[in-house]
Amino acid sequence: NSDVTSLLSGTAIKTVVAYVSDYITKWSLNTHVIFDVIQTVLRRNTELTSGFTTCQEKVRRLVTQMVNLLSVRMELGAPMICMYLLDQPDHYTSHKFVPIHWKSYVTEAQNAWEKDQTELQKLDHKVMLIRKNGRIFGLSKVYDYIYRPSDLENMTLYNWVTLCERVSISKKYQNKDTESDCDLDVECESDAEMDEESNQLEAEESDTEGSSFPIPVTKDNLPENIFPFLYGHPLADSHGIKLLSERNVLVPNFIGPGLPRKDKGDREYY
Repeated sequence: NSDVTSLLSGTAIKTVVAYVSDYITKWSLNTHVIFDVIQTVLRRNTELTSGFTTCQEKVRRLVTQMVNLLSVRMELGAPMICMYLLDQPDHYTSHKFVPIHWKSYVTEAQNAWEKDQTELQKLDHKVMLIRKNGRIFGLSKVYDYIYRPSDLENMTLYNWVTLCERVSISKKYQNKDTESDCDLDVECESDAEMDEESNQLEAEESDTEGSSFPIPVTKDNLPENIFPFLYGHPLADSHGIKLLSERNVLVPNFIGPGLPRKDKGDREYY
């Protein structure tokens, strides 16, 4: 399954989707096939069942052989079995990819200029609502860059996406008067997925007197490669930015319309 195919037509794409769907969709085996597998394994291991090996070792070997033979009958690959039984990843890559909705950053930048509000409302920019400190806050990946740590204020957006990652801060590093139960380290691959995750990521925290936004964590309490958000970020008291090494850089996966070009399309928009 290492063929390289050029998908330049809708028919070719539909054919590949149908083939992959048929390949990864496996039907359950019939009962008589399962019993035949068990009988085959027992016949092959008569010496094992009548030997002096411990019962635990006998069971382990027999069950392992039965599972292997069942996977062969179902035409299941080892990676798929490991994914379901051992919770292993379904794919392996040399780099880690991070989705970035670039249009959201453009929309936020355009808000700095006075424009028709109806025109801005047409732009695609969705946020996730969370309840924190008795208040409702909007949360977006764009806020991570807007309220980025002061130590990283000169970092470009592209370098930010490739070198920075939002992480949850351990309670021992948080402010003593802060109780945080938020767990928002989820990368939403699309705006629709972000809406689906909003209910699961809603969290409640104790009220903080005299402050509208959470108080950021002190840098002195954090490891060397983790920096706190600026005041105004909804997760400033429970999350921070981890600066990755150049060996572990992330690869941005731009999601949305095609990126504007200087030689084609709307030159003014570019």
